[in-house]
Amino acid sequence: MLRKKYIVKPNVQWKYLIILAAVMMICAILCYYAFLTSLQNAPGMDQLSAGTVKNFKRAYTSGFFWIIFVFVVFVLIQSIFYFHRIIGPLFFFEKVMKKLSEGNFAIRMHWRKKDETKDLANLIGQVIHNTKASVLDDRKKIKEVVEAIDAGNKDKAKEILSTVTKWCKTETLSEDKRE
Repeated sequence: MLRKKYIVKPNVQWKYLIILAAVMMICAILCYYAFLTSLQNAPGMDQLSAGTVKNFKRAYTSGFFWIIFVFVVFVLIQSIFYFHRIIGPLFFFEKVMKKLSEGNFAIRMHWRKKDETKDLANLIGQVIHNTKASVLDDRKKIKEVVEAIDAGNKDKAKEILSTVTKWCKTETLSEDKRE
């Protein structure tokens, strides 16, 4: 199951792209006015004619606009690929968790080389493996318990049942309320 779509969670990805674009535009406007003000107040600017200053402002504005436009487009396109490395795996994890919540443990975790969530994928994969192994072990023990009960050996059945799901740590309801 390879993930090839770059926009897998459109609402989330567009939201972050819009926020990034807004931050970049605000920074660009602040830089524009800061540089324009410092250039206008530079020594010798008062000796230029009004037409020269007007042409200078027009050239500065045009050049600044194109540089910022190219920069913003580049960063936004690059961000789509970067967000894909983060949001794509999160989308995949949501699908995995949905299948797990439905009781389907026949899932394998995989990731792409450039995904930013390899450690999380490994941990989720370990959880799936450990849970699946525990369930299979418990099923085997329950089968042994049934056989022990059928043979009339209640003590052996109790002993086997005492080892069922020992690796899983849970708290009682009363302990949850105290916290």
